[in-house]
Amino acid sequence: MKKRLLAFLSLSVALVFSLHALAAFAQQPPPAFEDALADLGRRLGRTITLADFNNPTSRWEWRGVDFADSSLECPRPGEAVTPTKVIGYQFIFILRGVRYEYRVAFNDRSTLRLCTNPSGAIFEVTLPPRATANTQPPDVINAALADLSRRLDLNLTFESFNNPRSRWSWRYREYTNSQLNCPRAGQAVDRIVTPGWQFIFVYEGRTFDYRVPLNDPSGLFLCSGG
Repeated sequence: MKKRLLAFLSLSVALVFSLHALAAFAQQPPPAFEDALADLGRRLGRTITLADFNNPTSRWEWRGVDFADSSLECPRPGEAVTPTKVIGYQFIFILRGVRYEYRVAFNDRSTLRLCTNPSGAIFEVTLPPRATANTQPPDVINAALADLSRRLDLNLTFESFNNPRSRWSWRYREYTNSQLNCPRAGQAVDRIVTPGWQFIFVYEGRTFDYRVPLNDPSGLFLCSGG
């Protein structure tokens, strides 16, 4: 009886340790994640580590996905695509504001591909807001401040917001369409992930929301608050 009890306790302890180990493993990216990171480094001409993402305009994410076709919903030019369920992963790297997405099948690391033209499985990643006191905003924020000055007929500076009824902030965003999630009359809206910036100015209780594509400062516009 004692031997059976000891055997049962030993099995229970082993099972508990196995479950903890499995849970810890489940929280780690799969091996293909390192392949994607290495490929990104080769494309950029330098070694990339996770430490490179420790800044306000960088981030990485991964998730498991059931893709709907053999191309992992990201066909290459001329590739024959077969509708079928493919279990796999998405790896999203945002490095200094530039997005890179990789996809790979679950049991075949050789299928890893950089996805630049997804046909599905869109994965939106938004970086959390960062206080401007801790980071340096992009230069285009000065154009937004100048536009706001013209609208209010004031000579605003960032010091103009140092009062209880005023503040300003900025953040990197991945918008889900070409209009930066702020459609304007007479302009077509394409459903495509568009990286960009958002600048929020609250002046004397009034809020002004500016948006701009990441690599096109001329696309700056006032979304709301005019």
